[in-house]
Amino acid sequence: MKPVLKWAGGKSRLAPMISRAFLGPCRGLYLEPFLGSASVYLYRRAHGEINRALLADVNPKLVAMHVALRDEPEAVIEALAAMPSLGWEGHYYAIREQFNTGPHVGAEHAARFIWLNRAGFNGLYRENRAGGFNVPIGRYAELKVPEPDHLRRVSEMLKPAEIVAAPFDEVIQRAGPGDHVYCDPPYVPLNATAAFTSYAKDPFGLVEQKSLALASQRAAFRGATVVLSNHDLPLVRNELYKESEGFRHVARPPVGRSISGSIHTRNAIHEVIAAIGPMRQVA
Repeated sequence: MKPVLKWAGGKSRLAPMISRAFLGPCRGLYLEPFLGSASVYLYRRAHGEINRALLADVNPKLVAMHVALRDEPEAVIEALAAMPSLGWEGHYYAIREQFNTGPHVGAEHAARFIWLNRAGFNGLYRENRAGGFNVPIGRYAELKVPEPDHLRRVSEMLKPAEIVAAPFDEVIQRAGPGDHVYCDPPYVPLNATAAFTSYAKDPFGLVEQKSLALASQRAAFRGATVVLSNHDLPLVRNELYKESEGFRHVARPPVGRSISGSIHTRNAIHEVIAAIGPMRQVA
């Protein structure tokens, strides 16, 4: 099941590998604190691996889009159909301003979010420190938005899920025995100039990365299984997701980074998929 949104670092291609890292279906609650486009949830739900779910993100505008699509798909479809198609380029910045003005709830908000996602530069979502969406216009011969039937199918997949705006630590705290948690945080940058931490107005730095690793360990001690994705770097493997502290390095898939240009002109980038739990606390 393809997600509705194009998303930087989206996991549609890696979803089968990520799902296998859980070593079976989720018998309890599935939690995803960095929801993004929901590609992993949609894959696992479509394959019968999830029944109950808590989906969350720190970005309330993104969460509101998913909630509107879940609860009122026909209204979202109608609002999206009313958005510009021919000559869309001349409307981009006005619609971006409308999006930033709000309100950031309901079908019209969801339609603007989806339209800007498809019309903006490479599907990038970025906010400035004031919380304003500031992605420039993309260059496309034709603007393509999701088909109504696709929106309806995704809406059905979202029906059983609780979807909330919340920080990752509050979400992971709810994980207990038999639960599954998938974490796809903003990645540790490949170098000092490659940081991408402005997905929301508040940055996600090394302090937050360490806090996430610790929250994952605590969830594993409570009986949950946690799977995480990040760049395959020594910092990630040897300091954040240490095998000596219970993490398993499940896979190192090569990925393309099309968000900054052609992937064919650069060396392959690897990610690491790590897993931890369930674990027992040693006295």
